[in-house]
Amino acid sequence: MIYKNKRIYEGDWENEAKHGKGMEIFSNGNIYKGDFLNGKPDGVGKYIWKNGQEYQGEWRYGLKHGSGMWKGSQGESYIGEWKNDKPDGDGVYIYQDGTLISLCLL
Repeated sequence: MIYKNKRIYEGDWENEAKHGKGMEIFSNGNIYKGDFLNGKPDGVGKYIWKNGQEYQGEWRYGLKHGSGMWKGSQGESYIGEWKNDKPDGDGVYIYQDGTLISLCLL
């Protein structure tokens, strides 16, 4: 499907919503490839921002949620748990210079 704003979706549909496997290219150049549920990323997928950031991992209701890895556009990264689009729980943040910070909730 090609939307009026030039956004493109290719993939599975159910009840007139993106549902199943698919890929969406947004009008701003961002891309999502992965699972959809009721029109939103839900399951496992990869989101690539035009500025070079990436997130690959689990999604729920369109938000990063579960295990995943984020790579920043400046070389920093976070690997670990996410909740409602924010790092939450066990994980490791790696700064541009290679410094590691381990986050662990016991």
